[in-house]
Order: sequence, then structure tokens, then C-alpha cells
Amino acid sequence: MTPSESHPSRRLQVSIALLVVAGLAALLGLRLLAGARLPGIASRGVSAPPASVPASKTVDLSKLEIPCWGCPDSLKWPVTFRTDLDFLAPLGNGPANAGLFFKDFVKPGGSRYAEAVAAMDRRIEGTPELGKILPPDDPLLLEAEPWCDQATMRFHPDFFPLEGVNTQLPNLLLPLTFAKSWVARGLAQPDPARAKDDFRRAIRLGRLLRQEDATIITDLVGLACIRYGAQGIYDVARRTGDAPLALVAAAVLGEHAPQRLLTSERVTKLDLRPYARESADGGLAFVLPDSVLDGIVELATSDPERRFREEGVVALAKVRVLGTVPLQEKALSTLKALASSKDATISALATWNLENPLSKEVLTQAIGPIPK
Repeated sequence: MTPSESHPSRRLQVSIALLVVAGLAALLGLRLLAGARLPGIASRGVSAPPASVPASKTVDLSKLEIPCWGCPDSLKWPVTFRTDLDFLAPLGNGPANAGLFFKDFVKPGGSRYAEAVAAMDRRIEGTPELGKILPPDDPLLLEAEPWCDQATMRFHPDFFPLEGVNTQLPNLLLPLTFAKSWVARGLAQPDPARAKDDFRRAIRLGRLLRQEDATIITDLVGLACIRYGAQGIYDVARRTGDAPLALVAAAVLGEHAPQRLLTSERVTKLDLRPYARESADGGLAFVLPDSVLDGIVELATSDPERRFREEGVVALAKVRVLGTVPLQEKALSTLKALASSKDATISALATWNLENPLSKEVLTQAIGPIPK
């Protein structure tokens, strides 16, 4: 975003991003093939209820700690920020579920999907870092602002049921574009206070997206929104000589790459494509070591983050259909145990997969050609 960013860590971040995207392509391919379950409630014409946003916490440098994601203790940490984001951008207190606004832009048939497409056509070129953005006074961008002042955002199961590979995902390109557009507007704003308002709005949107913890891709988009906003705050704090704020923003930026790496690690554990083989009947089968399935079971049953457990459930549902007989049996028994989980969301997802076994044809189409 500024010349000072051009250093080796950027190459590392790009590599990490490519790894994560490659893994997510495997996890989400089935969902794209399955199509969308569309919600029946439209938000067109519904305004966000009034809300206020508290002032950011005062930075006390004597108590600020820089998390060591490379230390042994970090292995027990959840994949989330250790630095209190209230130092940068506290959430608002609005009573509405912000998902009410965003849910209707889903692809392919959301009630406002055509508006999302039109908004993408209105984008203009921003900075090289931000890419395409909406104009600063775009009507949809302005409409979204008060929704980022709400205290909560949930999509599943409030608007979209959790149905394994059929689970509907929100149109994540739209909130990501909003966040980048607000950051671009802030960067062009000569008034530091008004610029920080835009940067904080991007961070609040990211926090809302990560709040539900239902899907990996939604969490990653939320993480990206937070990074864009934190970089903006860092830049303006450095420019205005606000060293404490710049230090907190730098700490948040430093936590971005480790979270991407840890997400990539878990995505790799769930990727079954390397174990796809042609079966005797000319179909597809997963031939994977017991240790790989054990890792998936551990992820599905014990990971502290729900999004990873849910993706583990989906992976088990695939093994149940195309694994060898012993693998199928273990996957099935694990799904039955998870159906009795105290976590209602995990229980519902496991139950759905038990009652709706995946089609071999859909799985085969999603995996694609098998290397000879």
C-alpha cells in the first residue's frame, strides 16, 4: 500500500495465499457444483437499525504484548488474533444480524444478485495492492456502511442451512470489495480522523465475517478485510506520528501471515485429491493411509475452531462414499459419534451427511481427471 511494504515478507504472503487458494478449490468445488439453496426472506428496502460504535481502546504500551506465533505455546492457540482488535476497531452495538443485508446477494439467484453484478461492473482501478474498487460514493457501498455497525453477523443456519457440500455460501466478493473500497477512500482522505473511520469500518466488517466461524473461506475473507484496514491505520498512524497506534496496527499485521499458514496447514490435511485412484470398476476411490484419516478425524472432533471441524465432517462424508471398506467404516462411525455432539451445529451437519450420502457421480466430477 506504501513503498515501505516492498520487502521479502510480501513474497511469503503471496506464496501462502496461493497455497490456501489451491486447497480451498478442492474443498469448495463440490459446493459450486451443487448449486444454491436460496433464502426466502429478502432484505431489499430494509434499513439497518440505528447503532453506535464505541471509541477504540487506549493503547497502554506497558501492557502490549507481541504474540509469538513461532513459539511452542502457539500450537495450542486458536487461529485468531491474539492482539485485542478493540484497540483498532471495536464492533458496533447494532441489534440486527448483518447477514440480513449480505445474504440476498448470493450467486446464482439471490434476490439482489443482479445488483451485486452491476456493482462489480462499476468498479474502478484502485492502488496495485487493492485492485478494483467501487467509487467512494457508490450507492451500494454507502448502503452497506450502517450494516457494519451491527454487533453480529451470521449466515448459518440463520439464512442458509448447513447441508454438507450443498451448503450455500454468501457472495464473498461483495464484502471484500466493500472493505477494499473503504480503505481506498480512506487513503485518499486528507483528514486522518475521517480516514481512520473508513479503515475501522473495513476491520469491523472483517470481524463480523469471522464471527460465525462456519466456513473456512468466509473466515479467510474476513481476515483479509482486517488486514486491509489495519494496513490503512498503520499508514495513517505513521504519517501522523501516532507511535502507539502504529505499533498496535503492526502487531495485528504481523498476526495475519501465521493465521493464513495455519489455515493452509489444516486445508492440506483435508485435501483428498492426492489419494484419489481409479477403482477396479473404472470409478473413483480414495486410497489413503490410516494416519491421514486419523488426522481428519482429529480435526473433525477436536479442533478448537468450528470451521475446521465442519470441513472435517465434510471430508469424512467423502471418505464414507469413496474410501476403502475399512476407511468407510471408520468414517461412518465417526460421523455417527459427531451426530451426538454437544455442539448443535456440528451435530446437525453430521446428521445431514448421514441422512444424505454424497453421490459418487458428483464426487467424481468434483475431483476431476485422475493422473495416470
